[in-house]
Amino acid sequence: MKQFLKLSHILMFAIAATVQLAVTSCNDDEGNGTPVITGVRVCDPEYADSLFSKSAQGQIVAIVGQNLNDATAVYINDQKVSFSTTMNTSHSIIIKVPAETDGFELKAFNSALNEEIRVETTHGTATYPFQVLAASPVITRIQATYPRKAGDVLNIYGSNLVSIDRIYFTDIAASDLAGVSEIGGQQVEISDYDVVVQDHYLDSKTGSYTTTSQLSLIIPELSYDAGSLVIECAAGVRYINYTKRPGAPVIRSISSDMPVIGETLVIGGNDFVQLDSIVMGDVTYKPEEFTVAETEAEIRIPITKVPSYASQGGITIVTPGGKATVDEFFQYETLLNDFTYDAEQPLSVNLGWGPDAVYMTGDESGIGGTGTVAHFDSYGQWWGQMTFFQRDWSGSGYSLPGSDLIPDDVTSDKVCLAFEVYDNNSSFNNGGAGYQGYFRYSLWTGSNTDAEHPDIVYDNFAWDDYEAGTFTNPDGPTLQDSDGEAHVGQWYRAVVPFSALTTVDGDGAVSGYPYKGLTYKDIREKGLNIVRIMSMTQGTKSGTVNVYIDNVRIICIQ
Repeated sequence: MKQFLKLSHILMFAIAATVQLAVTSCNDDEGNGTPVITGVRVCDPEYADSLFSKSAQGQIVAIVGQNLNDATAVYINDQKVSFSTTMNTSHSIIIKVPAETDGFELKAFNSALNEEIRVETTHGTATYPFQVLAASPVITRIQATYPRKAGDVLNIYGSNLVSIDRIYFTDIAASDLAGVSEIGGQQVEISDYDVVVQDHYLDSKTGSYTTTSQLSLIIPELSYDAGSLVIECAAGVRYINYTKRPGAPVIRSISSDMPVIGETLVIGGNDFVQLDSIVMGDVTYKPEEFTVAETEAEIRIPITKVPSYASQGGITIVTPGGKATVDEFFQYETLLNDFTYDAEQPLSVNLGWGPDAVYMTGDESGIGGTGTVAHFDSYGQWWGQMTFFQRDWSGSGYSLPGSDLIPDDVTSDKVCLAFEVYDNNSSFNNGGAGYQGYFRYSLWTGSNTDAEHPDIVYDNFAWDDYEAGTFTNPDGPTLQDSDGEAHVGQWYRAVVPFSALTTVDGDGAVSGYPYKGLTYKDIREKGLNIVRIMSMTQGTKSGTVNVYIDNVRIICIQ
């Protein structure tokens, strides 16, 4: 039906164009005069009065004029274009504007081409200025040393910044330019700029051509401290905020709230320019201790020191433009177990169920970790190694984070059991080959001596043939992070949402989701006395488990 409608529109337009021009061209009925192109229109009667001189690739258009009959060839940018002779009249030719994916070249990438339509007929040739557009332009960022002043170099990064008509500054902020038909303000023209990068390639994801662009220009004398940089390309107008001094940094994401020594912390955001320092509680990192991406939107910090328990936590980024702070960082009140036993004030005590994980210092592990880490190192066993801890020897429950750290109304899909993990090339997460097993999380709301305690179990990885496939892998890889990814050979934060925790019956089948739909207030009222994390292998395939964990805690992920 869509094809029929398109064809009917084309036929209607061709007929309408023929009738209209026949009335006004009575002296040229034979069509043997000099051919003339008067315009290009879309093949839709609703827009038949709109002429244009540029087009997106792949669009069907009508070349209109006089004496266009008996066309022998049509060219765009000096390249031959196919057309239907049955749709060729004295007053119109229907064509499809070619695309780069068909081998068509744009003048933006071949300066020798003529941007025009050329129609050759048996009785002459007609030309018409016409531009085939590249993809829509994008400005992603600008970069120059602060404070910016006249004479400094400003770099502009983006894509498809080609066929540029104008570049200029205006004192109007970018937020005030959205939707305006004409850009005003105090404009300062840029007459000279350099093309640093123009990488034109076929994007395998989109199936179309795109261009990675970088331009540079000399900042002119401006009477204002803030406004916008505007670039007008043939395919569209784009703008971005410009300021002489940096804006305050913004933190949008942090890869972990409690990274360990040896982990690389990744912070995402914007305006990470000329950083003075990064403060974590009572620890400060200086510029030589971290790297900032060229985009000024990401910071990578190899963790070599962590805040003390006595610090107030939080992380603050300091730049010439101001500060950005996130409080939910190294909040030790969220910590349930760091495997470090302090006789005066134990955080958690080991109940000694076995086989126990091996506890060692981060230095002994050879891969880092803060204080003591738990190591799961086994091959092909059934009842695996574990960490089995409670708050203290009296059996009292853990003191869970307060509502100032995790709001009471946050639902259980946002409340997570979290820990730092290092997978040293274990056999799981490999498509089922070579290993059949899982990690099990048991959260007890009663004491070890309470026969009625609920045993809540979450199986984060399935095996293939135990109990005839009773167990399944509900939500992705073993030891996944908050993005659903698992990593090998590096420290990162793994999370288990409380809403995914299940109870199982005697046959191992899921019998319920005790936390699903609850709020954090409900979870606190349930309480938590014992936390067990263990590895298990219960299938016919053996494999290695070589995993380190540290800093088991309860956090909120929004």
